[in-house]
Amino acid sequence: MQTKKKIGVLTGGGDTPPLNAVLFSLQHHLSKKNCQLIGFVKGWEGVLENRWVDMESLTEYHRIGGTILKSSRVNLANLPEGFEKANRRLSEMRLSALVVIGGDDTLSNVYGIRAVPCVLVSKTIDNDVGRTTVKNGQMQILNYFTLGFPTAGEKIARFVSLEEGLRTTAYSHERIIIVESMGMQAGWLALASCFGKPDFILIPEFPLEYSLFLRKLKEVYQIQRHAIVVVAEGAKYSDGSYLYAETKESDTFGNPRFGGASVMLRDRLKKDLAGFMEVRNINAVNPSYLYRSGSPAGLDLTIGKRIGAYCAHLISKEDLAEHRFVGIQKTHSGFEPEAYSLAQFPETEKKRFPKRFVDSYFYDPERWHISPLGKEYLEPLISFRSEAGPYIRWLKECM
Repeated sequence: MQTKKKIGVLTGGGDTPPLNAVLFSLQHHLSKKNCQLIGFVKGWEGVLENRWVDMESLTEYHRIGGTILKSSRVNLANLPEGFEKANRRLSEMRLSALVVIGGDDTLSNVYGIRAVPCVLVSKTIDNDVGRTTVKNGQMQILNYFTLGFPTAGEKIARFVSLEEGLRTTAYSHERIIIVESMGMQAGWLALASCFGKPDFILIPEFPLEYSLFLRKLKEVYQIQRHAIVVVAEGAKYSDGSYLYAETKESDTFGNPRFGGASVMLRDRLKKDLAGFMEVRNINAVNPSYLYRSGSPAGLDLTIGKRIGAYCAHLISKEDLAEHRFVGIQKTHSGFEPEAYSLAQFPETEKKRFPKRFVDSYFYDPERWHISPLGKEYLEPLISFRSEAGPYIRWLKECM
């Protein structure tokens, strides 16, 4: 009887809704190819502590969010003999391949893994793993989006909309509402709110000239007597300081604890708009972990399953000689997984997986809003569309 290949899988970093879809699809397809799939519990922590489960023993739930394997944030480079211990554990387990599902932090650890070929899958609601360039007005994209981003983008668009979100109470009470988006260094999730039609979007890549913003906000408020502002958690002022960041709670990768930019901006606006409006109606809303919680949206679920199947095929059809990155590419019929050499994603000087940031092709800093090309890029990913335009014009007539 042919010996079964033993394959490992782990999930690390922040959870996203389609992770279980990937895991159980991977298990389903590997089981048909005479492979055993073992899942490391709590990501790289499970590798170091030799904690794992046989995925075949778990009941399949594709539509439930989170990760059945749990997660952790482990920076092997910062641990004493971290890479040596991880490589030793993986060698002892005699794995044929290791599937690593994570954001840029989790994936960065792979650069130090030599004991087993790894297949990398990106998941993060920040959408900051990949490469997006523009030449002659045409987008060239490696890894169109990351798993979890479509679900989170759908949510933030709905949160700020007239149909399902905060626009109605903003109008009714003449509020300025600041809605916080996740996104420590990249503003893609904040930009996805454009489909809910907020008035302003503030992102980390373009530092905020506060005095200019304040003047424009007052102009908008005078016209429509309410406003919706979306601010990414990692947004900065023009002097380089964060609106809010708690450095005392930085993680092992050096990321500060964010979550408070909306409150800090609210408090500053209350001070500067006193006498201009009723400042008790300047409010902050932070959906926080709701962005990454719950069931996956349709696109995330579909692509999550396809990626699991694709990884199983990639692993079983050949003996992998090097690490591979499985990205998501846009085709004439939709989105499909595609494998790349890790050489196309070279590590940075800080030994990190390269990030994808928003640039001026995708964002208009003079309007504090998404650009036409940015909207074109995001349109295939977010199904929700606010049809509030005519209604908002009618509201203005009532004012």
